[in-house]
Amino acid sequence: MDEFKITIARIEMISPNERSEDIRLTFQFEGRHTSFVLPIFLNSHEFDDTEIVKVARSKLHDVFQQLCGQSENWQLSEDERCELARINVRPAIPRQI
Repeated sequence: MDEFKITIARIEMISPNERSEDIRLTFQFEGRHTSFVLPIFLNSHEFDDTEIVKVARSKLHDVFQQLCGQSENWQLSEDERCELARINVRPAIPRQI
């Protein structure tokens, strides 16, 4: 799997949400076949401006760690992938040259 390029696309003040979070840092993920953004919300009163990116990165790590745990049983073995490909009932589309 290729590595992602992860950048901070935006840092902006927003109207406070139900958790009093009023800063949104938007991370941009660019991979070979995948691109997406993910916002992280923080409370400006809890952290100094100079530390906000470190805190957002830490919270981002927590999000992915939780997602990894929740989706762990989704991982297929190579044998399972081959079996699913073998039982594919979709008609093959002829390739045009």
